[in-house]
Amino acid sequence: MRKSMLLFLVMLNFASAIGQTYSTVTSDEEIYDFLNWMTIHSKKYGEEPKLKRKHIHQRILSWDTINFITKDSSSINDQFSSFDMRYLYQRRAGMDSMFTQQDRDFLFKQFTAIKDSIWHKSFYNSKLSSNKKQKRPNNYYYSIPLFSVDKKYVIIHRQFYCGSSCAYGGYYVYRRLDKDHWIFVTALNTWIS
Repeated sequence: MRKSMLLFLVMLNFASAIGQTYSTVTSDEEIYDFLNWMTIHSKKYGEEPKLKRKHIHQRILSWDTINFITKDSSSINDQFSSFDMRYLYQRRAGMDSMFTQQDRDFLFKQFTAIKDSIWHKSFYNSKLSSNKKQKRPNNYYYSIPLFSVDKKYVIIHRQFYCGSSCAYGGYYVYRRLDKDHWIFVTALNTWIS
């Protein structure tokens, strides 16, 4: 009885881990579906080179903990139980009313569930790059996208570099139109050089 129960628990744990390389909360399929859409449909800027395929750096862009943790927290436990995502919920961007507290809790849960720091396969219309052989890197950097509870909204931290005076980045919010289509909603804390 004990052996069969132990075997069942091991198999259940193994089954839940399949398809979840990057997060213990969000499936790889959800992550890749959005990023595949974004590599084809994201807004282009004049600074970007006209490449047939996007070069996406294999390193996953990290989320900044300042988005989730308050300044006045005194310990790690306090930090993870009390967060305000002050950069992602700025009133001027309309983000303070776009996400419910339940959504904010779920975004934080996804943030703490990130498991990997390297993309293992490329996205549509792209190839993975490590910059080791490129003389002038033209790379996109993507974070793990974070979804609202109902999966109608997604936030991604995205950057593009093509040299010391050729770069931009920020946090980008998209809204789902249907199963395979999203629309850009707003950008926060964007920068350009």
